[in-house]
Amino acid sequence: MSKEKILHNVVNALKRNPIPNDKGTYRDIILPVEKDKIAEYKRMQIANRAELIECSEVEISSRINEILKNEGLESILTPANLSSLKLEGKVIAYDKKLEELKDELFSTDCAVLEADYGVSNLGIICVVSSHHQPRLLSLITKCCIVLLKKERIMGNMSEVLGDIKEQYPQALPSNILFIAGPSRTADIELQVVFGVHGPQKTYVVLY
Repeated sequence: MSKEKILHNVVNALKRNPIPNDKGTYRDIILPVEKDKIAEYKRMQIANRAELIECSEVEISSRINEILKNEGLESILTPANLSSLKLEGKVIAYDKKLEELKDELFSTDCAVLEADYGVSNLGIICVVSSHHQPRLLSLITKCCIVLLKKERIMGNMSEVLGDIKEQYPQALPSNILFIAGPSRTADIELQVVFGVHGPQKTYVVLY
């Protein structure tokens, strides 16, 4: 049978039996956080094994320095958008390509980054990767310190993703990270082990 005959049959078949094309509808079925969003976020974040520290914006540098001292951390990886932090120790700016920094990156003790959102009902943070804050920043060090503004806490994942879509109407970012706390796995005998393939300890500085 010729190509033309096949296409002719397809067209006629579609006329007789059109393909249903109902538009999908979405309804947010996640239960809203009826309580105080910030209080619920803090409760759930602690349940996810992150160390939660609450402070004012002017106290951020001093609280981070306390963490560095208590954990015995000497080198800190920071993104370009947090260069104003006054940190004690060897500060490495993540402002170059990976190939130019890889020798330092893989020997750095701690990373500091800014979360884009907090998810109240799950107690997790969301980081939208960008050239300011590359994806590797939250994965490469044994300790990770995440800064989160209280006003960036939303009720659930649906609200967060909806806001991200509004911020990026043309195309979503290539990486959207949702971080609960220290990395964990239960691959071996279903026993949960922390810090296997990412940060062994995670701090969330809420301000």
